[in-house]
Amino acid sequence: MFVRRSTYNALKARYEHTSEQLGKTREKLVGWKGSAIRVAGRNTELARRLEASRDVAFLDTEYAGQLEFRLARVLTACVRYRADLAAETRRADRLQRRLDDALGLNTAGIELGSGWQDRREDKRVRGAS
Repeated sequence: MFVRRSTYNALKARYEHTSEQLGKTREKLVGWKGSAIRVAGRNTELARRLEASRDVAFLDTEYAGQLEFRLARVLTACVRYRADLAAETRRADRLQRRLDDALGLNTAGIELGSGWQDRREDKRVRGAS
């Protein structure tokens, strides 16, 4: 089959133009492929970090829950100990009053002479030897 020279030159020019565009497209494709690989790698790394942060956040939440439970136990024990201390203080004060009554240490004469130790003339002054 015979082709006219003008048609051949037009087809040849179109082929060269298409080949040139194909080459440019392949170069762009290589660049885009590299970018896609870098982005995929970055996404993989970010996904790994996200999972790690979720794991850490879960562990921190679990640890915080454990700390809240322990704190509640400590506060309960503290309240119990303070109540026991108050009860023992009341008991000791009551026993001290009973002892004072039994020994006669809460009489008016004793209360009036409570400062006699501070007024003694033969009392040694601390720090003066």
